Amino acid sequence: MTRRIVPLFAALATTLTLLTTACGGLDIMDNPYNHTDDEIARAAALLPTLPTLEDTEAELTAAVLRIADAATAIAPELVWEQRRERRQIGCGGAFAKTDGLEIDLPNYVSPIPIPDAAWPRVLQAARDILAPLGITELTVRVDRPGDHDVVVTSSDGRHVDLGTKVAALVSGRTGCRLPAARS
Repeated sequence: MTRRIVPLFAALATTLTLLTTACGGLDIMDNPYNHTDDEIARAAALLPTLPTLEDTEAELTAAVLRIADAATAIAPELVWEQRRERRQIGCGGAFAKTDGLEIDLPNYVSPIPIPDAAWPRVLQAARDILAPLGITELTVRVDRPGDHDVVVTSSDGRHVDLGTKVAALVSGRTGCRLPAARS
């Protein structure tokens, strides 16, 4: 009898959890995918004020490649390879119902990780390259010997990822923008 009660109790607990979370019940208004018409209109109105998707992609790609070059100048053993192609994706949040798109830049990877002794200088070089673009908000995900992972973001949705552990990575995303053909 106890064996039947435990699975039944687990199923009941799971159902109650789903009903009382953003997956379908009482907190539905807190769901980040529910946006008012006003929020969507503000998002749509913002897009034409930003550079085009193509211009943003070109500027961010140049910055990512400059970061990779700067890292190699600091740690010559780093050799960068493109490991993933760029991807065009739809925007999220209030921008999801607009004509905007985002580009995930290619991943540039070095199979040799950034040495711990070089990490602070590589990170500072990246910040120096990104600052003139307004990409200045640093979030440290991990910072311990042999394992570093940061993202540097801008208020308009652009971000650059930089990290090292088994290998090193630099990549980025444009944030939501209108393609030139739609602006």
